[in-house]
Amino acid sequence: MAACSNNNNKAEPESSASASASASSTETAASQLSGTFNISLSNGSSAVWNAVAGAYMKKNPGVKVNVDIKPADNYKEWLTAQFAAGTPDADLVTNNEVANLLADKKFVDYYPYLDQVNPYTNKPWKDSLDLAAMGINLDSVGTEDHLYNLNFESVQIVWMYNKEIFDKIGISEVPKTFGELTADFDKIKAAGYTPLALAGDANSMWSGQAGWLVRIYADQYLRDYINVIRSQEQDYTYLPSVDGIWKYDPTDPFNDANSNVTKNPLRQWKAVQDKSGPYKIAGNPAWTAYADNLKKLFSYTPDGFFGVKDDQAYQMFLTGKAATMVSTPASYWQLPKDFADEAKTGATGGVKAFDYGFFNMPSMEGEGVIAPARTIQIPIGFYGLVSKDAEQNALGMDFMMYLTSPEGYKVYAEAIQNSKDASLSGAPALKDITLPAEMTAAFANFEPIGNTEGYESPSNNLARGINDYQPSVQDWVGSVQRFFAGKLTTEQYLSELQANIDKYLEPMLKQSKKELSDLDTPERRPPERK
Repeated sequence: MAACSNNNNKAEPESSASASASASSTETAASQLSGTFNISLSNGSSAVWNAVAGAYMKKNPGVKVNVDIKPADNYKEWLTAQFAAGTPDADLVTNNEVANLLADKKFVDYYPYLDQVNPYTNKPWKDSLDLAAMGINLDSVGTEDHLYNLNFESVQIVWMYNKEIFDKIGISEVPKTFGELTADFDKIKAAGYTPLALAGDANSMWSGQAGWLVRIYADQYLRDYINVIRSQEQDYTYLPSVDGIWKYDPTDPFNDANSNVTKNPLRQWKAVQDKSGPYKIAGNPAWTAYADNLKKLFSYTPDGFFGVKDDQAYQMFLTGKAATMVSTPASYWQLPKDFADEAKTGATGGVKAFDYGFFNMPSMEGEGVIAPARTIQIPIGFYGLVSKDAEQNALGMDFMMYLTSPEGYKVYAEAIQNSKDASLSGAPALKDITLPAEMTAAFANFEPIGNTEGYESPSNNLARGINDYQPSVQDWVGSVQRFFAGKLTTEQYLSELQANIDKYLEPMLKQSKKELSDLDTPERRPPERK
């Protein structure tokens, strides 16, 4: 594939006349597109996507773009059912929760298109994408690697707090350590407020805010995982230019970034099978210390926690009943809109606004902690194109090229700025675009502390069941709920989690087109299976 080439040669600059002719020809080509393109994203803003669709159709009058935004609840089930019935009508979808469909190659691979000229910029598409910020290193892409979703937005998980509650109780500084956080929460709870507005239903525990905290805090205790699963010199994943110079340094929050060191997924599952190092759960003091602190943190959540949904938890914060919540920088823009939203607040005319602020993840301390807390700070979007025929796939890519161009993204950003139900969660990983000065300044206030997401690590792949394999996740949700409710001791909880991992390792591997026998030779690339 051209996108996998290491060829960095650049074409000679065009003269102004030839550039003008090129622009004219690409504009004509774009305007000759025809067909129907269906947007069925999860939990997006219909107003925003209709604005983008309208602008795209003006440039391409032969194309009809339909916007049908789906709710986040049961989206995975809806999307899975569409494929079960045949080829879905939907074209642009959110595909981060359908690992089985990704493994079955049901989506268009973006890699071959990145070298194509974007007709809306007249230069290779990849030149407009901040590939480093997107976590893409084309030099390390092999012929068997695929890019089935595009992530050019960003998110950083932070804590949000009600400054008025903090001031009223006498908390003058935001907490920097877990001990300071829980001490503040004790004061808040004694004053009659809920310390942490957090949903506790199955969706939140798995893929939502509760699940974020489960993974983020496990990372503090399990950071040495990288020494177990990093690529060895004989491995099919080994890159001499990267792995040959890497040194373990847990004081560096970016030490195990995918751009700094490659991981061998087979070594990870071999470590799970052998219960090596941090991949051993039951009887591991690090997992015990982590679980004890996690239970303490979740004791500050609302009454009836396991039945609380995201919108209910958010309403508690909006209405001043809860002092903190876990959020993203998008709340900087969204909260003022939501104070006036009767549906979200449950109050006629909305509620009185209050002053709010943000702070980074307070670090757990004590025995077993390897490094300070990091957070989830990643490119997001998970925009996947359902694979159809070549003509439809090309239409989908043309739409994505428009969306990520300065012209298309301006429409998108302005629609978000004017909407009542959407916000940017962070600076986009796109080049040549210009955001409003207020947005740029706001995003600069969120200090990077390192990222835990997207790594082959026990915090991501074992702390909530094994590797998002749904039967395992469901068993874990029931187990952790009993643990938080005091019906299981820490030892019993970790024994159940260990048994869960052991039980589902083989079927999880099979879903990913791997076999237990692959773990006997982790240095070899596993065969491709249908």
